[in-house]
Amino acid sequence: MLDPLPPLTVAWALAVLLAAAALHKLSAWQEWPGLIRNYALVPDGATLIVAVILPACEVLVACALVWPPARTAGASAAAALMVGYALALQINLWRGRTTIDCGCFGSRLKQGIAPWMVWRNLLLAGLALLLRLPAGGRALTTGDLVVAGAAVATLAFLYPVLAVVARAPPPSFEQNFHAARARPER
Repeated sequence: MLDPLPPLTVAWALAVLLAAAALHKLSAWQEWPGLIRNYALVPDGATLIVAVILPACEVLVACALVWPPARTAGASAAAALMVGYALALQINLWRGRTTIDCGCFGSRLKQGIAPWMVWRNLLLAGLALLLRLPAGGRALTTGDLVVAGAAVATLAFLYPVLAVVARAPPPSFEQNFHAARARPER
C-alpha cells in the first residue's frame, strides 16, 4: 500500500490543473470554440458542443478527484482527458500543424503545439492512473494536509513556467531573413 500523502497531493494537483484549465477556457469563451475548430478534429457543427463539454468535464473530474469516494473514477476520467489531449496534439503534429495555438492556458499564453506537450499529457495521465492504486496505512494529519497544499501551490506556479521553458526559441534573424526571401513577390 502507498502512503496516502503522495496520492492526495497528486489528486489535488490534477484537480487544480483541470479546474484552472476549465476556468481559462471559460474566461476566453470568445476564442475557445475557435481553438477547438483549429484542431480540425470534429466537424464544424460539433465545435460549440465540444467547446461546452470539455470544460464541463474538466470541472466534474476536478470535483471527483477531491472527493475521496469518487477519486478512483476521477482518476480514470482525468487519465482519459489527458490521453485525449495528447492524441489531439499528436494528430496535429503528424499533420505538420505546429503553429496552431495549443489552447492550454486560454488567451493568456498563446503557443504553438510541440511534441513535449504530448509527453506532458501522457505523464499526467500516468500520474492520474497511479491514483487507482490502493493507498492507506495511516491517517493523514493536519501537517500532511498542509504539506499537500503547499506542494500543490508550488506545482501550480511551476506548471506554467514549464510551458515557457519548454517553448521553442523564436526564429533567429537569419531564419527570418531566409523565410522573407523565400516568399513570392506580390
